[in-house]
Amino acid sequence: MQQSSAGYGVAGKLSGRQRDLAAIGLWVLGAAAVALLAVHNSYRLSSPAMPTLSSVVAQFARFDYVHFDDIARLGYLPAPGTASTAAPLYAFFPAFPMLLRLGMALGLSSIVTGLAVSAVSGALASVWMRRIADEYVPGLGLKATAVFVTAPPAIFLYAPYSESLFLALGLGAWYFGMRDKWFAAGALCALACMVRISGAFLLAALLVLWLTRNRRGSVPAQPRAKRRSWLFLAIPAAVLAAWMAYLAFITGDLLAYTSAQKYWGRHFEWPWTALSVTVTTYPPTGGPSMIGYAEAIAVAAGAVVTGVLIYRRLYGESVFVGLNVLLLATSSYFYSVPRSALLWWPLWIGIAYLLRRSRTALALYLAFSLYLMLRWANLFLNGQWAG
Repeated sequence: MQQSSAGYGVAGKLSGRQRDLAAIGLWVLGAAAVALLAVHNSYRLSSPAMPTLSSVVAQFARFDYVHFDDIARLGYLPAPGTASTAAPLYAFFPAFPMLLRLGMALGLSSIVTGLAVSAVSGALASVWMRRIADEYVPGLGLKATAVFVTAPPAIFLYAPYSESLFLALGLGAWYFGMRDKWFAAGALCALACMVRISGAFLLAALLVLWLTRNRRGSVPAQPRAKRRSWLFLAIPAAVLAAWMAYLAFITGDLLAYTSAQKYWGRHFEWPWTALSVTVTTYPPTGGPSMIGYAEAIAVAAGAVVTGVLIYRRLYGESVFVGLNVLLLATSSYFYSVPRSALLWWPLWIGIAYLLRRSRTALALYLAFSLYLMLRWANLFLNGQWAG
């Protein structure tokens, strides 16, 4: 993806603020589709009576949200028998549970707070997606945003999960890094490091971005502050180190985060062995399933995207996607890879780039992707495993 003036179309006639508002509008449309599906599901159970708001939002209280809620209410080391499950809660980073706790302190329910955080974060992430895509190829931003908000596993952007919050911070960090505003990039990355382990991969990618944008001799006679701007990336490194030190302190385990993964049966495995397990005896469902096949497809897509990014000399982006794929593909089985793929902004921008010259092809893709998204969302809302 290289910058080009081609493909502006209607988007090129809009101001930056108008395009940001249009990106938010696309996010609202995606959220409205999921909300209508949730209302429809509730109405099927309550008909002929209208469903209550609590019955609608209760459909989003699934899987990882339960752990976030436990942390918000009970902390990371709850008394035995008080948490909803026996899962080690220190497998989850603190930023999202802290926001849930803040909402509860203000008198809001945890689930409503979580949905509100994801809604605001997702809208902001859509703006960053638009801006980043336009940095690569002017006029591509709104197409990329449409691809992003209708991605097949996008239910995890709208649900009370940490993906949208991470993207609101992480994509902002990347945008400012692309513009050589390294203090802002470092500060936002530091916050992203408190949301998901993906913040560590983002930090590595930002360091590579800095190196590739500030090669010796590429800009003659740079000011000293410019040459040392990479030091701002020490902020997220320090935050991440402090969090890991805190986990070691409360658990007595120097590798507490890694040890916590054993609860889900996750350990290092060769990718071909993990692939075999995923497509034949996918553990979350106990056998072959469409989600298991989707996991394998997502790993393959991540590998392809990484290769393309390296070929296009987008080394920072390739580091972020590549590290994610490496970690996920060498687990005991492929687990929640499509959900993680929501964070791979080059994937969604790349799809928009491939479809940018044909409105018909883009429209057909979006229609099919929206269909898959709603099918995927229906699994989640009905409490079936959706990754």
